[in-house]
Amino acid sequence: MPTQSGVTSVQVVLGDREFVGQLIAADEAAKQSFDAAEDGLHLLLTGPRDYHVIVEGADQASVQEGVGHRVLVRFDGRRGLRRKLEAVRGEAPPLDLTGGLHGAAPLYLLSEGTLSSSADGEAPRGLDALDTMVTAARWISSRRSSSFERLFPPSPFHPDLPERPERLSVAQGAALLDQVDAVLAAAAVSAAEGDEARAQAVQLRSACVTVLSHVVATVLKDPEFRDLADRAAARILALIEAEAGEGGRPELRNHALMLLQMRGPALSEAHAAQVKELLAGYTRKSPPYAQLPKDVWRFGFASAYDFHPGEYEILRDRYKYTEMAAPEGAPTPPGWRGYEILKAPFAGPDGQEIQIWTRTTSPRDENFEMGHEYFVGLAISRHANLGANDMAASQVAVEQRGYKLMLNAQCAGLTTRFAISRMFPDADIYSSWDSTYFRTGEGHKIVDSEACDCLHALLQGFAKGEDFAGIDARIREAQWYHRQQRVEGFVQFIGPAHPAVVSRYEDINHDGKADFYDGFLDFQLVAIAEDARAGGVPRDPGVAGSQVSGEAARGLGWSAGSMNRVTQYSELWDELPGEAERFYAFRGAGFFGPGEPPTDVPTGKGPEVPLGQLPAVIRYTKDAAAEGGLAADVMFNAWLSHSPSELKRLLIAAEAFWRAIDLGYLGGRAPLDTIAGQRAGLLLTLASLLEFPADQNRLGQIWDRALQMLNLPPISLSKIRRCNTEEDHHSGNYYGSRRAIRQLLGLGGEPGELERADPLAHEKLHSDDPRVGRLLTIDQLSALATADDAPAQDGES
Repeated sequence: MPTQSGVTSVQVVLGDREFVGQLIAADEAAKQSFDAAEDGLHLLLTGPRDYHVIVEGADQASVQEGVGHRVLVRFDGRRGLRRKLEAVRGEAPPLDLTGGLHGAAPLYLLSEGTLSSSADGEAPRGLDALDTMVTAARWISSRRSSSFERLFPPSPFHPDLPERPERLSVAQGAALLDQVDAVLAAAAVSAAEGDEARAQAVQLRSACVTVLSHVVATVLKDPEFRDLADRAAARILALIEAEAGEGGRPELRNHALMLLQMRGPALSEAHAAQVKELLAGYTRKSPPYAQLPKDVWRFGFASAYDFHPGEYEILRDRYKYTEMAAPEGAPTPPGWRGYEILKAPFAGPDGQEIQIWTRTTSPRDENFEMGHEYFVGLAISRHANLGANDMAASQVAVEQRGYKLMLNAQCAGLTTRFAISRMFPDADIYSSWDSTYFRTGEGHKIVDSEACDCLHALLQGFAKGEDFAGIDARIREAQWYHRQQRVEGFVQFIGPAHPAVVSRYEDINHDGKADFYDGFLDFQLVAIAEDARAGGVPRDPGVAGSQVSGEAARGLGWSAGSMNRVTQYSELWDELPGEAERFYAFRGAGFFGPGEPPTDVPTGKGPEVPLGQLPAVIRYTKDAAAEGGLAADVMFNAWLSHSPSELKRLLIAAEAFWRAIDLGYLGGRAPLDTIAGQRAGLLLTLASLLEFPADQNRLGQIWDRALQMLNLPPISLSKIRRCNTEEDHHSGNYYGSRRAIRQLLGLGGEPGELERADPLAHEKLHSDDPRVGRLLTIDQLSALATADDAPAQDGES
């Protein structure tokens, strides 16, 4: 352990427990010093040399068990010594769990294992525990790979330093559960309370659920927690049952069930069976056939203009759907062409006639049928256009009316599932996983369409009255070959029965966190609007990261989804472990602040920057449970939550790119093995993220702001765009390629696009300065904004 300011640090190992502390006295003075000690938990260690040591983060009861036994003692990182634990005196001071984090709310672990917001106060056990438990829930949500077996994760930038060994002992864990039980009893579900009291009570119950789930998770790392984990799981299950009663909140019930699902490997067999039974009723297993019309089932089929003629003929000629005229009173769709209607060659379970109402559409009006009870379903088939069409479609408000089954056929449709589910939360949605394939013939007319094949299969299952599992099986038979098929359970269209749907691709409370991630369901959400003018200027939102909602959270979810499209359609990301680039590794993980920085973040070899100061942070985690073996949590700084979605996408992409470089996931092959090649690859990716129909002046402003925030010189957006060519697009490289990097930087001694157009920018990309191309910190951005606002001095312009 290091020695600082004359203080000798010491580590005491007692069985499988480790404690850190300080040496107070040695030799003859040790006993005298120990007898006079008052504040803190003191140990007298005897042997060839006696030592008086004070330790932190330990409860007196657990240390007392070691009296009379030999313990291992390490000083200043040297090899350990064996000493007898002669005596224990006093009580350990509260352990500051959020100490050292600027602006963080205080949270202390008291010696007996309870939590408090005050170092010298008692642990709250009633409604006054709101601040303490909410702070604890946010503290827990900042971590992903550790639980109570390690209270302080390793330093992300100094893995060489000894790890802090403090953990929650079993005795402390029991005391913590007693505290949580008392708090939950005080905050129990009640229909008699007023709105304000009920809001505080449900917030408190939610925070307690997060703490309980952390206790459950701890047994995976510390088997001694088995009984405590079972007790915590039983308490969550009891809360789930209580939330179903009058005054309960279904959101919390669903969230608690989700947490138990996430903790599945930590559950006992009995509790796992209970969770499985509850999950069976969580989602609709089949369409509500009994609620549908008894005579006709109408499905809209909205295709892009270049998709419509061919897909119409495939249904008519290959699958023998017959043409029919529109009945009187039919709704009139947007546009001038109207509907072309086809009748299916099969009927519903009670003889219902099944019709497909096809039309040419654009993203601005593709959801028209969702707003009419006249239709029971809608299929959409079009290009994603690098996500631009999805953005356009999500901006048009359509209120769902009546039951709807939706099939979304495009490229990487899961990247926008969160947006669709927010627009139509009551719809049963099938979203495309990989690109939805087609073939063209003469005149570029579509002659084969995976969308048509799968839609036909879906309607056949619908006509048979099958549940979603049965419909999924039909889609698997009809889908075309995809490289992801080697993953068990792969289906090109992810539907309501898929186990990932209820967690990975949706955001129930609209806080920017995929429900798979959301450790704390914060009920005190604050809607924060995006601000295009001040998007790059940090400002304190006045709320915790877990409270950010509204446009800001929608933009984060959109940006996380965009990264999945980037990795699938750029060879620059092909080096990710386990082909994670094809398996939707990126997921929204919410907001953080300087006082609530994310932890458990592998940082790699990049520049040392406090994580709470970065505009965005990506936590890459090797995850055997993830389809591609890698998970990427996308987190954004709440002090920039007001940034427009377009800027969020660029900042998140930059952080994801550099973090992957720093961890060695990318950069192993030329030209990404040079710093200039890496910076060029980043520029190509960012430029492609701005390839969508929008006011070019606005896009130019976003681009300029992003370059400034990345410590890059002004570079023409059009010059970078020019390097992403049709050749790249035909190869599936929409977000940059190695060929494009060489075109930008030059090849074989010939100058590239950038050197010819802007020699100074070209030189900057080759700079040895490691800060070039890296995100500026929140403090640096604030200082930059202050400098920009300062009045010009004489002689300045």
